[in-house]
This record gives sequence, C-alpha cells and structure tokens, in this order.
Amino acid sequence: MAAYEPVCITYYDADTQTMRNCTVLRSHVQAAIDRASGISVPPDAEAFSEAPIKDEDARKLGGMIYMILAASYPELRARLQITTDSPMD
Repeated sequence: MAAYEPVCITYYDADTQTMRNCTVLRSHVQAAIDRASGISVPPDAEAFSEAPIKDEDARKLGGMIYMILAASYPELRARLQITTDSPMD
C-alpha cells in the first residue's frame, strides 16, 4: 500500500438529505474495507482495467452508488429518477 493512498467515501446524510463525499487515507479505513463485501466497478472490470474511463462509466458508477445508498433510505429512493439496465424495485 502506498504511503499516501487516498480513498473516497460517499455517504447519504439523512439529517441534511444530501450526498456527502470525503477523502481519507486508505490506511485509516482498511479494516472496514477488509470487513465489507465489495464488487468490481464496472462489473466487467477485466475489460475495464486497460480501457479509458468514459462518461458512461462515470454515470454507471454514480447510479450504482445512488442505488446502493437508496436501499437504506426510502426518502432518497423516492427522489431517484434514473434508468437502470433492468427494472428494479
């Protein structure tokens, strides 16, 4: 792990009903990362590893983040007006 390896954390602040981002050192959150279940982004990450990162990749990542957080916050889910590859409840 690099001496300065930043990690971006995105979370929903229910009190202010806003999305929040912060950057911390990976070493400060590595234990939480190790305990979490993770997925590669995008799902076809092998093809992605050498490919340029384009607008559609950024849209997919953002949509995935919103959907993950909205699962725990009904008020956020009600605000989402995004299209997914397949219908979701």
